[in-house]
Amino acid sequence: MTKWPRLRNRPQAPLDTAGTGTGMFADGLALSASAAISAVAGMVGWILAARLLPAADVGHISAFVSGMLLVAGVAELGLGPAVLRWAPRAGHRLPQLLNRTYLAVFLGGLTGAVVFVLVPSGADVASRVPGGAWLFLLAAVAWTIFQFQDEVLTGVGKARWVPIENGLFGLSRLVVLVLLAPLIGATGLIVSWVLPTVVVVLVITGLVFRRVRAPDEPGELPDRREIVRLLAPTYPGTVCIVVLYNLVPLIMLHRFGADANAVFFVVWTAINALDLAASMFVNPLVVRLSAEPEHARSLTLRAGGRLAMVFVPMLVLGGVLAGILLLIFGHEYTSGTGLLRMLLVAQAPRLMVLVGIAVHLGQGRGVGVALLHAITAACAVVLALVVPDEFTFGIGQLVVQCVLAALVLVDLRTRLPGARR
Repeated sequence: MTKWPRLRNRPQAPLDTAGTGTGMFADGLALSASAAISAVAGMVGWILAARLLPAADVGHISAFVSGMLLVAGVAELGLGPAVLRWAPRAGHRLPQLLNRTYLAVFLGGLTGAVVFVLVPSGADVASRVPGGAWLFLLAAVAWTIFQFQDEVLTGVGKARWVPIENGLFGLSRLVVLVLLAPLIGATGLIVSWVLPTVVVVLVITGLVFRRVRAPDEPGELPDRREIVRLLAPTYPGTVCIVVLYNLVPLIMLHRFGADANAVFFVVWTAINALDLAASMFVNPLVVRLSAEPEHARSLTLRAGGRLAMVFVPMLVLGGVLAGILLLIFGHEYTSGTGLLRMLLVAQAPRLMVLVGIAVHLGQGRGVGVALLHAITAACAVVLALVVPDEFTFGIGQLVVQCVLAALVLVDLRTRLPGARR
């Protein structure tokens, strides 16, 4: 029998302000790599599905998957980011925290999935795939826990396990798809999503509950007041981001037609993948701020500097190669080169906004997190509704992110201990 290595949840070592902080940097890189692996595996999976199956089957399964992702995004209840703050302070009470949050996420996923299949449009989506509503319930609950576990592993000091988890998931999904799709058609595509998700959830859950050891030191669980203060504003903010990712392409489809939306969707998906990678890069900052609030300024400066060091060259390279990258999808997609470049430029000030979100979350200020998420989502939706073309949407996004970045910078200089005023 294979023996899994023991995971030990050790508190972060006190920050050496003269040191290099390689642990937080390495964790950030690991989480960003995980997001990149997931994005690449997802893209390859859909390309393979398009080549192996009829377009109608791919369309039905993609709607099923979109519903599953939507339920998971809403049903997680904002507990993933919250665990990043609570786990480092839980001490010997860490198992209690994990038990309660896992149960809440499970119940949230189950409730969200039931509501989805009871709504007529959701029932129609589920009915068009093998397994129907019952399979959707299993898939949505499993995916809700699956995405929650990334923050759990980060919160207990095992961020470097996340790319391994997601890499194995992505590889197994592709293998199952290639083996089963030619044999059982659309059923193979849906199994390639559901089976690896369930297996990974069971394995990681077993590791977390059987192998993670709480530190032998006093700790505290969030009381009702803190839970409400953090989750009441951050959960609606999280829902805003879920809506942002999914609603803007639908508005573009309605306003500019299917051909224009195909180009926009590819560009928007690429930008969202970069945004997710940058968001995950700063997750270790949330953990460290919770554990070491007295070093907030040094930690934030270090994380922000390294975030820029990693992502700004990527944004520049993406801008230079934008046309070539879009050409991979077909010559007609190169019409989105200008839009891609503009959104890549907008992503630079967005890095400062992501640092601000991490600081607010790490210090338990849920209102700050919610405001930044809500403003970002609302501005993107309004722009999508009023701009005359997609390129102007990119210009609007750049203006919005520059304004938000300036506000975040002023706020951080005021709030962080030791910041110059």
